[in-house]
Amino acid sequence: MTSYLGRRPFDFNGNHLAVDFTNTVNSRPEFTRDDLAVASDVFEWAAAAGLSTDAEIVNRSGDVAAFDAIIELREDLYRVLGPIAAGVEPDPVALSFVSGRAAAALASADWVKVGSGLEPRWSACSLEAIGHRLADEAVSLLRGPAIARLGACAGCGWLFVDTSRAHARRWCSMNACGVRDKMRRYHRRQADGVRQA
Repeated sequence: MTSYLGRRPFDFNGNHLAVDFTNTVNSRPEFTRDDLAVASDVFEWAAAAGLSTDAEIVNRSGDVAAFDAIIELREDLYRVLGPIAAGVEPDPVALSFVSGRAAAALASADWVKVGSGLEPRWSACSLEAIGHRLADEAVSLLRGPAIARLGACAGCGWLFVDTSRAHARRWCSMNACGVRDKMRRYHRRQADGVRQA
């Protein structure tokens, strides 16, 4: 967990930038709390994720259309990644939206030489640029081997890329849903013991 400006912690347990972005609500598929309620929340999340620094954030408010677009991107990412984590086909409309956004992102990128290759770069001071980076990251995940390790928390439904050695991860975090499950099982055993006595 990383905290930005002391406001509140954001969770980065998904092991992938686009996955962490889908987890900016309190649970999936339904949620009652959204950590990205306004544009400035997106900028704070981006800074905590390492996408920007204070100096690069020029306009914290953004515009309403750009904010709506990045939240739409988040929900479409979930409609693509959530079904894959469950072992079923992703929503084709959402997949088309994400891949189209990634194509637009690459078309607008500045290409920078890194080692012997080139990598896309975007300005970090707009909601659109943050969305470009996230869409590109999502398509990279979809095309790579890590997609086979995409899972969902058995407690809250958050997504994660399972990097554990045994590939047996069940929880978003052992400190959150893992502990709650252990406590539920403990109390159930205690109650069963009382009933049997």
